[in-house]
Amino acid sequence: MDFGEILTKAWKTIWKHKILWLFGILAGCGASSGGGGGGGGGSTAPGATQSGTWDGPSFLSPSAQRGLEDFFQTLADIPVWVWVVIAIGVLVLIFILSVLFLMVGTLGTTGVIKGTGMADDADEDAKPLSLGAIFKGLKPHYWKVFLLNIGLRVVGFILTIIFALPIILFAVCTCFLGLFLLVPIGWFINLMVNFTTIAIVEEGKGIFEGIGQAWQVITRHLGNVVVMFLILGIGQLVIGLIIGLPMIFAFAPLLINLVVTGFQQFAVGLIISGILFLIFLPILIILGGMLRAYVLASWTLTYRRLTGESALNPTVLFGETSQDEEA
Repeated sequence: MDFGEILTKAWKTIWKHKILWLFGILAGCGASSGGGGGGGGGSTAPGATQSGTWDGPSFLSPSAQRGLEDFFQTLADIPVWVWVVIAIGVLVLIFILSVLFLMVGTLGTTGVIKGTGMADDADEDAKPLSLGAIFKGLKPHYWKVFLLNIGLRVVGFILTIIFALPIILFAVCTCFLGLFLLVPIGWFINLMVNFTTIAIVEEGKGIFEGIGQAWQVITRHLGNVVVMFLILGIGQLVIGLIIGLPMIFAFAPLLINLVVTGFQQFAVGLIISGILFLIFLPILIILGGMLRAYVLASWTLTYRRLTGESALNPTVLFGETSQDEEA
């Protein structure tokens, strides 16, 4: 397999068809859709005493401190059942947002995969792909990929509950060195998910058919897949760190202000960091979408090369004997 051709073609694809950047940005929503928040339940906020007075840092002015005392006293007077209702509402909101983010992320992932396949089949002088063309192409496969992602999260949650305690005990007994054994398992699961999704979108397979196809492709071409995984994994890590550097500079004024002035000019540093954050955030989102689109495009092209006719046909080691030689 020509790794250079795949990596170059992936870059040319996302550069020519810039609509894939948008789908790459959307794909990031699915990656961050998990997570949850804790609920309330207590009637005393951090930094406040049982009487509702502020017992936190004294760097605030007297008027601001009295305002905080009144605020925490108001919180202390709220009945417990109100906190319970708020906690349930927050959990429901988190669930709804998680589903919405997963739907948007699925749309982005399927869009990059389908767009890359369409670009790979098109002529070099063809026009850039449109949003409508990609959306029309991914629509028959969207819900299968969405159900796959839902199933993976449900199975992952169940397995976490079942194996959480054994994994913790195993990690403690091996001084946490045993956790390194989980890294190859995580890599393989990640590859299976990628290739299953691509099989569903590219070949129109069902969920279980896609899983079987992904297993077959990975096991038959394990060496090529591992090499590509290392190339994309290391490259994504390095480029991701470079992309994230502006955010470090964005929060630098706040940290410097806290260290130098000792909370005396906290608002000034916060405002400067907030402005820089708002400036760098769109750039970070665009670059992150480009990187995600490039990685998905590379995996899609890898799958297409590995499942091409020449890849699936058995290799002929010896040419057929001609009729003259047989005679």
